[in-house]
Amino acid sequence: MSPDARHSAVRVEDSPGAGFSAFDPSVALNAVVSCDAKEIVARTSAGLPPYLALEALAQACGLHLRRRHDFAVRAFLASVSDLVHDPGLGHSPLTIHATLVAETSAGAAYDVVTDDTPVCRMVMGHTPLASPDTFFRQRFEALCTRS
Repeated sequence: MSPDARHSAVRVEDSPGAGFSAFDPSVALNAVVSCDAKEIVARTSAGLPPYLALEALAQACGLHLRRRHDFAVRAFLASVSDLVHDPGLGHSPLTIHATLVAETSAGAAYDVVTDDTPVCRMVMGHTPLASPDTFFRQRFEALCTRS
């Protein structure tokens, strides 16, 4: 059987991550409970697939970093380390504590804990923007009103 024939014989429903095509990062975080210079505490809703729960962890770190810089930086996930494999991550609502442990001119490291359990360390990169990002400022403010 040719590689093309084998590929077409696989049903999408049988493929790992088949639901990934419905990835909607806007539903990852449900609320920002608190945010100060060193930590953000955020919540998710129940029923997230694990990849959206992981997205919520990164979003919490990114929102904290953006806020620290008055939304005048673009934040992005640079790396994840020490990630604990939990196939049920996201099934129940999560309370995310992302604590800033180090920052440089190019990025920041966060220790991430959910419901009192260490989950990972995330390193976020950032680059300056010409003007503050109103989209992420408004998203942060909207999430703060849901706490």
